[in-house]
Amino acid sequence: MKFSLYSKKNVLDEMQEQTLRKIGERGFCLMWGGLLAAMVIQLLTGNAEKAIGEWVVFMAGCVYTVAECVRNGLWDRHLSSSMGANAVYSLLAAVAVTVLWGLAYGYWMGAAFTGVMTGLLCFALLQFCAHLVKKNRKKLDDEPEEK
Repeated sequence: MKFSLYSKKNVLDEMQEQTLRKIGERGFCLMWGGLLAAMVIQLLTGNAEKAIGEWVVFMAGCVYTVAECVRNGLWDRHLSSSMGANAVYSLLAAVAVTVLWGLAYGYWMGAAFTGVMTGLLCFALLQFCAHLVKKNRKKLDDEPEEK
């Protein structure tokens, strides 16, 4: 008799599978928000250089999530990928970065420059990702179904 901790067979029914996915999604959101909050608090308390570990984990989670969504042609369940929506998201990021940097360092001219650059970079990346998502979605939709 072979003992295994892992079974290739799915032992969950559809409702349990959906519940498990929701738990995973909420857990990821909690972890993401917690890391973001920890980094913001460290920035505002003058300990930003101590947040490198949190930054690496946060960015790894963000990069993985974006890469997999783009690869699978997925954007978001509720948010639009239009140019106007991306401009609004970028503006929000620019304002948030400007305020955080201004509060943390007290140099508002530098904070404004950093915020503007963040907004422009964010907009460019969102537009690029939206283009890739649409391209991959079309490619996936055009693939013939397996029989």
